[in-house]
Amino acid sequence: MSGLAIALLAAFLCFAMGFAIRRGTVCVVAATQDLVVRRRPDKFIAFATAACWSGLVLIPLAWGSASLFHLSPGYAQLGQALLFGALFAVGAWINQACGLGTLAHLTGGRLGFVLTLVGWVAGALLVSEIYMPEPVPSPSILERSAVAAVLAWVFFAAICWWSRSRLRLLGYRSRWRNMLLGRARMRPFEAMLVIGIGGGVLYASAGNWTYMGLLSSYASQLVTRDVSSNSPLPALVGTMMMILGGVTAAVRSGGFRLRGTTPVHALRHAVGGTMMGAAVQLIPGGNGVIIVYGIPSIAPHAISAYLGMTATLAVIFAVMKYSRRE
Repeated sequence: MSGLAIALLAAFLCFAMGFAIRRGTVCVVAATQDLVVRRRPDKFIAFATAACWSGLVLIPLAWGSASLFHLSPGYAQLGQALLFGALFAVGAWINQACGLGTLAHLTGGRLGFVLTLVGWVAGALLVSEIYMPEPVPSPSILERSAVAAVLAWVFFAAICWWSRSRLRLLGYRSRWRNMLLGRARMRPFEAMLVIGIGGGVLYASAGNWTYMGLLSSYASQLVTRDVSSNSPLPALVGTMMMILGGVTAAVRSGGFRLRGTTPVHALRHAVGGTMMGAAVQLIPGGNGVIIVYGIPSIAPHAISAYLGMTATLAVIFAVMKYSRRE
């Protein structure tokens, strides 16, 4: 495949992911609130299914074309990943959205979430200035063991097969046409199918290309004065296409409206963004990276960080739920 074809495919996947993030209401904060407060697990199951769809595609790619596609390496700092996963969760709760949710709000015209990005850079700068760990990566077990790769692929395939009834994709051409035209909302499973496959392929081939990854990377470079590591063009193009996809989804559904914010919400966005930006510098990637790249690669730090993130959010919403009853 030529370089131009790969670039066009990457641009299309970024656009599709931005569209799905906006139309599918995918956010770990909202998913945990639905699970704990409303006892509706669908969004959480959709996240798990997205990880499995990603793994289903990534494992054959990594084994079939190791020069182009790589699974996520693992890191041994599991306690640190758990702790900073919890820090990310608190930041996401304060901000009222995780990294994916922030993009969805921004592309819908909620300008207050720009302060989340400002805070994200501030948190990344702070950590890079004070404490920047250098964890030693180890290759994924799925790259080192063919038996582990086959077992993982079979497990992912079983979960995807089980979830097919929830996806309800086959034979629904008119529904997908309506979603693209803005007349129907994406269900969580449909959105996470797009995000899982598209995001996994992009991470495996292009590294940390998202807008949050771009902000974190260049915050570090401001501190280290190292601006020669990687070309910003792929990440910038990916970011622009994701934003374009999200804005397109918002406009076509009639949901795009520029809105300001209040001083209280502005403070929440800035503080929450700072905490998330700091956490992402200390654990490789935010919740999106963990779901579509880390967990499908069976990276121990990703599993630990996601447990810390979801458990912390669950405790927060459980405390809020029962405190209101008293």
